[in-house]
Amino acid sequence: MSNTNRLRLQAMDKHDLTVLSAALQDGIAQVGDIKFDRNARSLSIVLARFRWELPDYGKGERVGAALRIDGVMNVRSRGINRSDPEARMVLLSMEFVAGTTAPEGLLTLNFAGGGELALEVEAIDAMLLDVTPPRAARSRPSHDISDT
Repeated sequence: MSNTNRLRLQAMDKHDLTVLSAALQDGIAQVGDIKFDRNARSLSIVLARFRWELPDYGKGERVGAALRIDGVMNVRSRGINRSDPEARMVLLSMEFVAGTTAPEGLLTLNFAGGGELALEVEAIDAMLLDVTPPRAARSRPSHDISDT
């Protein structure tokens, strides 16, 4: 995969975060690949993301990607078993709720099964970078959106 085919996105506001969230939807991460560096105030996650951005969804490809979020003051988790570093989680979305003093707020990563990471951030400051060549996905993610 040439560097021109690698996705590289930066999010600095809510609109950017929406684009970044869409690119990461259905990204698979292992619990052990989530790292919070309190001194650097950053959280990083390695994921195998589905390439939704390609025509025909890249014929069903995944690519290794790194997500880094800077300006992280605190991290809370809910519904994530941190005792099993090989446990897999599927990222569904990322959302930001502004705090009382702009531009700080709460950036939440929502995972399938109800798990979430809630990051208290100074501001939205996230970077996504594809880091491996694409490979065939075992299946294309599918979501039941019916109201039943």
